[in-house]
Amino acid sequence: MNDGLSPVVAGLGLGLALAGAPGPVQAVLLTEALRGGLPRGFTAMAGANLTFGCLLVALALGVSLVLPSEPVLRILKIVGGIFLIYIAVDGIRARDEISGTDSRHGLPPAARGALAVLLNPPAWLFLATAASSLMASATAVGGTRTALLAALALLAGLATGDGTLVLAGGLGLRRIRAGGIDVSRQLRRALAVLLAMLGAGLVLTAFF
Repeated sequence: MNDGLSPVVAGLGLGLALAGAPGPVQAVLLTEALRGGLPRGFTAMAGANLTFGCLLVALALGVSLVLPSEPVLRILKIVGGIFLIYIAVDGIRARDEISGTDSRHGLPPAARGALAVLLNPPAWLFLATAASSLMASATAVGGTRTALLAALALLAGLATGDGTLVLAGGLGLRRIRAGGIDVSRQLRRALAVLLAMLGAGLVLTAFF
């Protein structure tokens, strides 16, 4: 394989692997898709992926990221945990939004997606370790151009996984009814409980 293509292929594989490891961001995207269908789900995904993509491009252009210090990591855990709890509570209280993009209830979907990335400690750890290593290798092989291609490939892999999740939530799970029971509503509640538990866990780990 051409050496210049190796970092790009590695980036694509890394993005697919990242999307295949469900975390708080994926839970937020699925919650939004179940709540408002494809428009809301993809709007939230756009916010998350564009935010993550900007950070990847910054790495490719030579901006260095170091592992967050203990105080910064603690703050991220507290604020990120509170954000997840907010999403959980808001998801339980909200009714179905036919338009899928109704932002009258709190934060708009794009902002939720963006904050799900910015306030996610594992995302910053990934950027400072695996992503930074990939960009450094790509730059060494083919310069900034190859690093940018690797960043775009990583983002493409991530978007493929996230898009599949949003499609599943917006087209499939949201419309399932069994025995007169609105399955999507039950799934939203289950996801809300999961998000609340993840949020509470982040806050607790900040102090213990």
